[in-house]
Amino acid sequence: MIFTSIQYLLFLPLVVILYWRTRGSARYWLLILASYYFYMSWFPVYGLLLFALTAVNWILGELLHVSVKAPRGRRSARTKWLFGAGLALNLGCLFYYKYTNFALQCIADLFNSCLAALHLALPAITSGIQPWDAPIFNIILPLAISFFVFEFVHYLIDIYKGDKTVKSFTQFMVFASFFPSQIAGPIKRYQDFIARLNEPEPWSSALFFEAIGLFVQGLFKKVAIADPIGSFIYYPFGNLLPLSAADAWLVSIGFVIQVYCDFSAYTDMARGSALLLGIRLPENFNLPYLSRDLSEFWRRWHMSLSFWLRDYLYIPMGGSRKKGFLVNWRNLFVTMVACGLWHGVGWHYAIFGALQGIGMIVNREWRLFLHKFGGLENKLQAPPFQWLATFITMLFIMLTFIIFRAPDMPHALNVLAGLVHFGGECTLTELIYKHALIPIISVYFIGWLITEFLKKDPEPFRFLRNPLSGYAYPLKLAIWTSAIIITVAARPLQAVPFVYFQF
Repeated sequence: MIFTSIQYLLFLPLVVILYWRTRGSARYWLLILASYYFYMSWFPVYGLLLFALTAVNWILGELLHVSVKAPRGRRSARTKWLFGAGLALNLGCLFYYKYTNFALQCIADLFNSCLAALHLALPAITSGIQPWDAPIFNIILPLAISFFVFEFVHYLIDIYKGDKTVKSFTQFMVFASFFPSQIAGPIKRYQDFIARLNEPEPWSSALFFEAIGLFVQGLFKKVAIADPIGSFIYYPFGNLLPLSAADAWLVSIGFVIQVYCDFSAYTDMARGSALLLGIRLPENFNLPYLSRDLSEFWRRWHMSLSFWLRDYLYIPMGGSRKKGFLVNWRNLFVTMVACGLWHGVGWHYAIFGALQGIGMIVNREWRLFLHKFGGLENKLQAPPFQWLATFITMLFIMLTFIIFRAPDMPHALNVLAGLVHFGGECTLTELIYKHALIPIISVYFIGWLITEFLKKDPEPFRFLRNPLSGYAYPLKLAIWTSAIIITVAARPLQAVPFVYFQF
């Protein structure tokens, strides 16, 4: 049940109406039933997996909390065992469903490479050994497993550190299955979510208009911008035919726009859906494409994941504490490789993460270098240098996003080669005109920049979602009507899944 589908547009108002007509535990059970219906509408059996992981993690959390609070002499071994078992369960489940076939293929490739090398050196000994074909298991990846596993891991880690548990299993079920954020985040922190669940914002016209504004904005970005772009970059990324420079640059820039509009659209619609229930989810984007360096980009892009990796991987490894530059480099590199592999299965995701790690290391060393020369650092704060820094950052992001988008490295290298293949004709202009992408994107991003520089808001049209006053009614209606008309005119024949559903 995709946010842009007719089914969801009927499902959401029904849940909202019933939600505000119930109280207490009945309200929690309504959210649980709605969330499981939402999740199981795709592949019903994995609802059992979600419930099983929810129950086991809640029980482990209670046992871990009791163990942590026990006298120091009796808690150490049991606490570590429970904590290790919880991490092994969650990460093992993620590994099995997501990485089993990839790991077996890597082992087979390594074995066959070693066998080939030994065969050249010792043919008599290895002549009877046959290459190993890795078995391929028919494992269907559960929807959103990367997201809810990270939420469970964060829950256990925080309890291990001494935080309180969620005493109510019903509330914990809501946290684990909450349908607006269930499929593609934002990754929630249970302390904040449970507090908002227990005390939702009261229903008001201001709440309604803010929530609908978020939802309409997300719907517009997804259907009118992201989906049409996705349709015209699909073929160039999916084949190995040589690309002209014009086509390669168009598809590369196109994906940068698509992935932002697609993923931030999901966040907008998720936050809007949750806000209709009085629950405010964390923001996930803050104008990432205006970042002046790579570190700033990752603080603005997919913020809930970036902060999770910082708090539960980078800092526990030592972070940037003074243990020598090699240790700092290692921490950055490992964190970003993990970020790449979290996004998907394949060497190109690992390479994407490795490049981000190298970029973060270079960025860190550059900042340290500038810090030693205060005068130079101050001069580089001038607008022209800041614009240049933003351009360089975005160029790096675009080049690495090519690897992120491509199905594998050969396809990524084909697009990268096209960027410097100055020849051939541009074959994509007709599709761009057909989908009216230039005027639609221009209208959106002009509105974005105007509201950013005049209102200092992190999203376009944010000021339209403030409490109503004066001219706001007709302005809101005009903007929403225009956005809906463009969205309906640009919509694909069927609802297109969000990019981050595959993760």
